[in-house]
Amino acid sequence: MDAFKNWLTDHYGNGAVNRHLSVVSGLFKYAMSELEDHIFRNPAALVDRKPVSNISQATGLTFEESEQLLRGAEAYGLRCSAVVHVLLLTGMRVSELVNADIEDLGEERGHNVLHITRKGGRKQTIVLPPSAWEALTKYHGNRASGPLIITRTGRRITRQGIWDMVKRLCRRADVREIRTHDLRHTCATLALESGKSLEAVQDLLGHADPRTTRRYDRARNNLDNSPSYALDAQLRAVASRRQVEAVLDEAVEVLVDEALREVLATAELVTT
Repeated sequence: MDAFKNWLTDHYGNGAVNRHLSVVSGLFKYAMSELEDHIFRNPAALVDRKPVSNISQATGLTFEESEQLLRGAEAYGLRCSAVVHVLLLTGMRVSELVNADIEDLGEERGHNVLHITRKGGRKQTIVLPPSAWEALTKYHGNRASGPLIITRTGRRITRQGIWDMVKRLCRRADVREIRTHDLRHTCATLALESGKSLEAVQDLLGHADPRTTRRYDRARNNLDNSPSYALDAQLRAVASRRQVEAVLDEAVEVLVDEALREVLATAELVTT
């Protein structure tokens, strides 16, 4: 079993090593209960687990990188734009996006929402901020039913398909290569930087919360206080600043050209 652990360590991170060992341990526990006359001990139970940091090792994007990625996705195509806007602005898992249908879209109390199925089959309603809703609306066109995201042949897209899409997008948009899960990490870190509380972000991501007292106000407030709105506003602000800078640069260039022409005209008059 130690040799198996060493092999896992050479090929996976600490978290993955522990999960593999837990699976083996669970298998032995089941075998001991069903084959108690043949299997008497669980060798995996004696293997020390690898230490796992409480700090995520995922590399999220900055606000500027995120805005650049969104612009690149819009230039790439309607489907890519819809996928990246939804993943980055809502923090949902890729599997949750893959399994969602157009029929899961809706409206609640003035909010555009998507009903998704979390890990373990738990249902949750999440906000789709304006940018994500607009991207989805443009992508769906006249399509009113079926998978939320489809392939070019009309089938439900797969996790691998989205992974490949994001990988190609990073190259096209000149953004450092990230994994699809890094979009979820980016959503969380940027939402926190935008001033949203840790509890609000925890609700957004669908993480388990043992503090049962919060369940009484979560259903009432999680839409109004969704971090997706703050994140969307910040990224729109970055895009607006970029547009203003471009306009100012163009105006300065025009003024310089006009001034240069006046100087040349004056020089001609003096020489004549």
